Amino acid sequence: MQKTLLTIVLLTAFITIKAQHRANGYCSKYKVVTPSNRLAIQDFRSDSVDILHTDIVLDMTNLSNQEIVGNAKLSIKSLINGITSVRFDLEGLTVDSVTGSLVQGFAQGDSDVKVALNGSMSMNDETDIEIHYSGTPMQDASGWGGFYFSGNFAWNLGVGFADDPHSYGRIWFPCFDNFIERSSFDFHVRVNNDRVASCNGLLDNIESHNDSTKTYHWELAQSIPSYLACVTVGPYVMVNSSIAASAGALPSQIFGRAQDSANIVASFTHLDEAVLKFEDAYGPYRFDKVGYSLVPFNSGAMEHATNITYPIYAANGGLSQEDLMAHELAHMWWGDNITCQTDGDMWINEGWASFSEYLFQEAVYGRESYEKSMQKDLNFMLQYGHHYEESYRAVSGQPHEYVYGDHVYKKGALVAHNLRGYLGDHKFFDAVSSLMEDFKYTSVSSDTLEKHLSIYSETDLVPFFRDWVFSGGYNVVVLDSFLYSEQAGEYDVSLFLQQKLKGRSEFHDGVPVFYTVFDESWQSESGKTFMSGSTELRVVTSTIKPHYIQLYTHYEQAQARTRDELVITNAGNLNLDNMYWDVEVESVSDSAMVVFDHIWSTPDAIKDFDHKPYTLSSYHYWKVSGLDLDNVELSGQFFYDGRSGGNTGYLDMDLVTVQEDSLVLLHRIDAYDDWEEYDAYEKNILGSSDNGFGLITMVVIKPGEYTLANLDHAALSIEQPITALEIEVYPNPSNGEINILIGEYDSGLEAFVTLYDVNGKVVLEESILDRHHRINTSSIPAAMYTYQIEIGGAKSSGKVVIQN
Repeated sequence: MQKTLLTIVLLTAFITIKAQHRANGYCSKYKVVTPSNRLAIQDFRSDSVDILHTDIVLDMTNLSNQEIVGNAKLSIKSLINGITSVRFDLEGLTVDSVTGSLVQGFAQGDSDVKVALNGSMSMNDETDIEIHYSGTPMQDASGWGGFYFSGNFAWNLGVGFADDPHSYGRIWFPCFDNFIERSSFDFHVRVNNDRVASCNGLLDNIESHNDSTKTYHWELAQSIPSYLACVTVGPYVMVNSSIAASAGALPSQIFGRAQDSANIVASFTHLDEAVLKFEDAYGPYRFDKVGYSLVPFNSGAMEHATNITYPIYAANGGLSQEDLMAHELAHMWWGDNITCQTDGDMWINEGWASFSEYLFQEAVYGRESYEKSMQKDLNFMLQYGHHYEESYRAVSGQPHEYVYGDHVYKKGALVAHNLRGYLGDHKFFDAVSSLMEDFKYTSVSSDTLEKHLSIYSETDLVPFFRDWVFSGGYNVVVLDSFLYSEQAGEYDVSLFLQQKLKGRSEFHDGVPVFYTVFDESWQSESGKTFMSGSTELRVVTSTIKPHYIQLYTHYEQAQARTRDELVITNAGNLNLDNMYWDVEVESVSDSAMVVFDHIWSTPDAIKDFDHKPYTLSSYHYWKVSGLDLDNVELSGQFFYDGRSGGNTGYLDMDLVTVQEDSLVLLHRIDAYDDWEEYDAYEKNILGSSDNGFGLITMVVIKPGEYTLANLDHAALSIEQPITALEIEVYPNPSNGEINILIGEYDSGLEAFVTLYDVNGKVVLEESILDRHHRINTSSIPAAMYTYQIEIGGAKSSGKVVIQN
């Protein structure tokens, strides 16, 4: 008795030490591991026992009663001394017996079976434990996950959306049901002669029996977690082909009904291209076959290794569902080859598989299709993501209810896209391929990705992971203005950059800024610089004379901006998916390049609030820019919408949740100017002024920025002293000194000048003592600032650029 107690104490102490070591190894200084964000490892059985191989025998001849009879032989290895029992997960089925050379007995609980050993196992000892069980396997309470029986079909889905843990191997065979433990598998599945059983791996043989049944033996040599094991039974034929993969001929086996064969061939037309694209991106395919088994399920697919459970409706002869095909295939790298260590890091599995849909689109249909798919996800997340999931969430550290949510899939894909732009294609794909090789058949965390990709790419990715992985929200870099000077046939271009935020309070650091310089003839030259903080002046060199500069022309970063860009040559209608504007081209005298930016952040503040008491949208604004805009005449309309629903919902909840009477449309030409109520629009409340929904019609669309705002009529009615000031501020831009020259100066009036940064923070405030006032700017950071000069209650304001 004392020996047993001592063994338990020592084992507990060892596991505690091991757990602390492992947690420290994956602990990030940018996130807090708590039970709610599901990043802490809860199951440490794999530190003491390793399941080397699982051999499952199933009788599935009684599908009409929705029952299975099975036994699983688990070959285990002790990783420490003193193992006297092993606990396996098994839920919803009845254990009939447990056998093995070291088995003494067993006790079944609600969701596990604990096997007592006769004696103890020492480190590196191996033994087999065979568990016999039967019953009706369960389904997840959400309706997604578990075991399904439908007519002549039966199949499992390896995760349960509602259950905890989400991994769902335990509902049909005994296992360590977590994302860490992996084993190889054999499956021996007995079915009636009119059905076929498909499982993971390669088909070894089919054994016929005298009772109109047969047994399919499948063998998977690679190790996978329990939730990726599968069995699918149906009236199948196999559509068999071969893919010329990097390691040679790769079998492709798709199981479906005979009547679906032609549809399967048509709908999987681009499967080969998907495999080759993902091999090029992530390294070789590391399993023995590519496989899909079609089932009558209408709510998605499941990435079981080498045998994806796939809905019949998606193989309908068309290509409308091929993103689903590509997504599940990508899991053979993201989720199956490497697996998230905990479900709080599910973005590693699902976000990267969703990003792979973009890559598939790029491979088959070109970069424009990639960008369109990316912007579709970005639009959704900026408009709906934080509403549907209650906040702007980090992709790492999801709570249980959002493990399979939009921040994991869509935001996770956007983060992977941003990492691609951050590193550049060469470093990005090489580093990811190295990750797949160095961590093949293991589990990883976000910290693993950060450290490995940083080392391999020779790039410090700490800021990127802090800003995009371990914290929520978005940033967006906008170009306030630019100046240039010619130097020896080249141009020094000063970019005045501003970083805005969406759903976060801390600015991103080391943000890559991709810019394209256009001259008057539309010739262009691109480059990259970086910025940190709220504003920054960056000087770059161009060989062409700048006429127009655009940021992120090729959508290198998914920031809080979506865009519609068009070269307009004819009159007609433009339905702008990302701008949410319906634009009419009234006339065209020659070609024009028009860029419509939808910026999902707060516009710059009103400069002269005393005379313009507007409350600007805190949610979004728009910008119209481009080349040769004088060649086109545009009009348009858009809905304002403060409702919680619909295609345009959630956009203006800060302004028109209830009343719309004070809503106005403001416009300014550029960052130097102040906002003014637009002079060419009409507002239609669409029958009611208190439903938060209406229509803005722009008789003409001019270049510049637009935002919605509420007008404070009470403040506007207060009489304000307005006196014209004759003031000259020079040089602009300045280098070391700003001069203020006042036309008519009365020394008896109180006068002062205030300098504000883009966030409205006072940078400098000085009294003015004579008509020629000088400001020393040598200690002020280079950036664009707003100045306000007040003399006896009269005010004048404007923009000034400091170049130090």
